[in-house]
Order: sequence, then structure tokens, then C-alpha cells
Amino acid sequence: LASATKGYGGADLKALCTEAALRAIRRRYPQIYDSKQKLLLDPKSVHVAEADFVAAMK
Repeated sequence: LASATKGYGGADLKALCTEAALRAIRRRYPQIYDSKQKLLLDPKSVHVAEADFVAAMK
């Protein structure tokens, strides 16, 4: 990850981490955008994987 993000600034890294986390949330809770109800999410059940970072960089 470090070699793939050479030249990234702080804001770039923050955006990358945010997008990777959102991908992990969507994977764990696919109904999150389809439901009109407020959902209770368990943060401990969301695991950000290397694949989330790779996808976020594309």
C-alpha cells in the first residue's frame, strides 16, 4: 500500500481510507442503501481488507 500511494498527501490518504471503509461497510451490509429504515451497524463486524484498499485506488 505504501509503494502504491507515493506522492499522496494527507487528504488523499484520508479519502482512500474512507472509501475503503465504505466498501467494507457496503460488503457487510449490502442493504444499507436500499433500506429506508435506519440500520444499527456493529462496527466490530466490519473488517476492511486489502481488497477494499485496492478497489478504492481504482
